[in-house]
Amino acid sequence: MSSLSLLDHEWIPVVYFDGHISKIKPSQLVNETIADLAFFRPDFQGAAYQFLIGLLQTTFSPEDNDEWLDYWHEGITQVQLDEAFEQVKPAMQFGVAKPAFMQDFTPLNGNKVPISGLLVEAPGENALKKNTDHFIKRDIVNAICPHCAVMALFTLQTNAPSGGQGHRVSLRGGGPITTLMMPELNTSTPLWKKLWLNVVPLDDDEKPQCYDETVFPWLNKTITSEPPKNLSVFPEQANCCQAFWGMPRRIELDFENTTQGHCDLCGEESSELISHYQTKNYGVQYQNWRHPLSPYRTDSKTNAPIAIKGQPGGLIYRDWLGMVSTNDETQSARVVGVHYNRGLKSAEKYHLWCFGYDFDNMKARCWYEHTFPVYPALADPDSDLKELIEQALEFSKDALSLQRKALTAINKQSSSVDIAYWKETEMPFYQFVKQLIKEKENPNGRFHLLLDWTNTLLKYITQIYDKAAFSDPDQQMISSEKITTREKLLKDFNKLRNIKKIKLNKTS
Repeated sequence: MSSLSLLDHEWIPVVYFDGHISKIKPSQLVNETIADLAFFRPDFQGAAYQFLIGLLQTTFSPEDNDEWLDYWHEGITQVQLDEAFEQVKPAMQFGVAKPAFMQDFTPLNGNKVPISGLLVEAPGENALKKNTDHFIKRDIVNAICPHCAVMALFTLQTNAPSGGQGHRVSLRGGGPITTLMMPELNTSTPLWKKLWLNVVPLDDDEKPQCYDETVFPWLNKTITSEPPKNLSVFPEQANCCQAFWGMPRRIELDFENTTQGHCDLCGEESSELISHYQTKNYGVQYQNWRHPLSPYRTDSKTNAPIAIKGQPGGLIYRDWLGMVSTNDETQSARVVGVHYNRGLKSAEKYHLWCFGYDFDNMKARCWYEHTFPVYPALADPDSDLKELIEQALEFSKDALSLQRKALTAINKQSSSVDIAYWKETEMPFYQFVKQLIKEKENPNGRFHLLLDWTNTLLKYITQIYDKAAFSDPDQQMISSEKITTREKLLKDFNKLRNIKKIKLNKTS
């Protein structure tokens, strides 16, 4: 296969405001008529955003918010990006010649693997041996074009789950949640502004001094992590921009045995379809990194940062506060804090796009996406808004626990109850938050709102209970057990310690 320059070749699919789709090279992203990326897989779409944000962050980062705002208002030219991207051209070559984008610098003599193994949802080697690939079948993806191979490779390295002995997880761990600032939904914002919203200022110490293996690890021999040394790469040993270019997996695509045909992913015809790659374990093992686009929690034992991961059921408003603000337990992504300090007009007209895989070890269970509102008032260090919202969220958790107990008592519990609870109380919760913000100068009014929120929850859980307990048309008599359980539900709800606290605050 001939070498493919990821900077000079038009390989990124985009959709324009008039609806037509075509491919561009990275520096063409500044075209004001481009509405969005147009990848056909949601994980590729999310990865492509991170690829382009990473390019901008690595080569074109502003010095401060003032410079960031200048570009936001005045725009960026393609000439400026061509000049900036030219600095990293050697790292953006994709083909048989080394160094090759996201692939091991040293020729590998590892296991030969079908190209479908780059897709995180593909059945693993163990599943194929045991014939347990019931839901995601083998032999669906046999050969893919170079354009899809680039994005599949980047997606895997960015999200890499545990992959067996010595197959390292991504720089953020397996299946990290990515959070991107986005403009208000249904607005005609060009792609470049969506990307620029997620570029943060870097000072002189953070900006790359040279574009070598400290930024792009495939430009030199891999820092491997075999036992007994189990070497790790810490942030102090590399440039902070390597957060976008982490390479935990040792991979070498087979560019020498390509074929002609249609790509099994995008369907386009290509004369250079790739069908296999080689892989070897004990690639780069990252420790203590913080990616600017992910929220973190702190390990209670080691104090090490741990990126928030995808969970069954996806993201819900219970997770919201940790995604948009920082407290003792969680820290929002760096880009969120930067956004609050930019001084954008109508700053509330932005939201957080959150996405990522939910992995069970090396098995991808689901891909999740969610949008969360962003309120600048949460950034006020002197405000007690977060404390009140945390209290409201505690009520939500307590109310759900009581609902579960009541439904279990009458044998009506199911796994869908929790998911329904969080989804169906989400809109009232954000309405409550908006009212809290409006009443931020009126403490007594806010406690009244908090009490109203508990009433909303009580109304919801009693309606759910009544429907489960009393709506059977064939049941002519209502058992005393169901009535007693309902009474206990009401009694337990009103005995919650925090509700007593609210009532005291309201009357004081």
